[in-house]
Amino acid sequence: MPPKADLTLLNARLLTLEPGQSSASAVAIKDDRILAVGQRDDVAPFTGQHTRVVDCQGMTLAPGFHDAHCHLLALVSSLISLDCGPRKATSIAGIKELIRQEAWNTAPGRWIKAFGYDEDLLDEARHPNCRDLDEAAPFNPVRLEHRTGHAVVLNSQAMTLLEITKDTADPPDGVIVRAQKATGQPTGLFLEMTSHIQHLMAPYRREAEFIEGVTRANDLLLSRGITSIQDAGADNGPERWETFLRLKEQEYLTPRVTMMVGYRRVHDMNPHGPQPPCHSESLRTGATKIMLTLTTGSLRPSLEELREITVDLHRRGLQLAFHAVETEAIQAAAQAISEAQRAFPRRDARHRIEHCSEGLPEVLRQVKSSGATVVTQPGFIYHNGAKYLSQVDGLILPHLYPLGALVKANIPWAAGSDAPVAPIDPLMDIYAAVTRKTAEGRLLGGNQAVDVQEALRAWTLGGAYACFQEDALGSIKVGKLADLVLLDRDPTQIDPEELKDLKVIMTVVGGKVAWEA
Repeated sequence: MPPKADLTLLNARLLTLEPGQSSASAVAIKDDRILAVGQRDDVAPFTGQHTRVVDCQGMTLAPGFHDAHCHLLALVSSLISLDCGPRKATSIAGIKELIRQEAWNTAPGRWIKAFGYDEDLLDEARHPNCRDLDEAAPFNPVRLEHRTGHAVVLNSQAMTLLEITKDTADPPDGVIVRAQKATGQPTGLFLEMTSHIQHLMAPYRREAEFIEGVTRANDLLLSRGITSIQDAGADNGPERWETFLRLKEQEYLTPRVTMMVGYRRVHDMNPHGPQPPCHSESLRTGATKIMLTLTTGSLRPSLEELREITVDLHRRGLQLAFHAVETEAIQAAAQAISEAQRAFPRRDARHRIEHCSEGLPEVLRQVKSSGATVVTQPGFIYHNGAKYLSQVDGLILPHLYPLGALVKANIPWAAGSDAPVAPIDPLMDIYAAVTRKTAEGRLLGGNQAVDVQEALRAWTLGGAYACFQEDALGSIKVGKLADLVLLDRDPTQIDPEELKDLKVIMTVVGGKVAWEA
């Protein structure tokens, strides 16, 4: 007698994303695995008196979305912080007013946490500074985070509490912007130091507020059909691992989590060997993250340092993920990967280049030669398109977030939101990948558009492949984990303009209905 399913989904239009899969309309699930895929008659033998049966009413069932690059704890923080983004304030004066209003409702001495500003979109065309925040909230410590997470501004009270003075040295990969080199007095602006400052702020974190943010983030992910995420924190180490482990054990966090590990923290994760812990299908470690930045005007780490780091970690059998946005950084990452492979050949190392924003043809030739997988953000075309059109060099614009070129070159790629840098919304990102339209409806690099199937794969199988989970996730297939999303319409059968209006109706994680509209 066949085993009886816990959950059966009938009358659906299945997008299995399995090559050669004939049309199917039903799925049976036992425990956390897919038991059967086919028509109603195919799954009927697996339906028992205790099986929950869901009539999908002709809607479309697809693999759960997999966000291959986001920052979950930063997203949590943003959901419990004051929004100072462009939709709320277009000037420093506007930001100050928002913070001033928040201070009226906040007890003196209690932290005010704000986020979302972008100096390029402010009337003053500069970063806020310590003086601005002091004027807005003289009796509260204030932390204002840039929308990208690559900058943060503190006021005087905050710097005093965190013991940041003119004598504080810059951390290895960060910059304390100072008023005058002679005095060394901080202006309140810190570049590439967000994680460092979050660590300093840890004693002031309120647990109830944090859990509220986690709950909101969990609901947001599930309502968007996201069943797996990869947290790309460059400073992830044992502390973050313990946080994720606790959130999983206490069932605050439903989607599967793959946590990248900062390259400086690999030894901390497992001092007895080269490999960090890899625990379960619900929580595991992933690639080792290396930040390549041009914040100071030159590549950090330098190309020579990068080669040494890459060869060492590659030789130890680790998968590497390089944060590389600009042309110089992408080329450096590709060169380092290629040199490491020549020195110590490894089959299917599957190293990654995160973002790969400026994909000029000669750059992608180097990426292809290196064998790297690209994890990029098509949603930025929609959300940041107006800024790109006004500020990016015209020679680079046709090659920005080069999805079409990646497909043509047969370079494996996956999609991520980079949330909270951009809103977390796979369907909007798929719309951007297919239409290449900005939020204002302008076309940006139409030559880089991909079809709907390709965009769906990037948000499902692509993410799974990028972290070596394609055997368990990313498509609807017997034996795979039962992570599914039910959509109100079939994205492959509608006008591309309608993609952004698709609705998530149900999200299933591990065979359990985790969210319903």
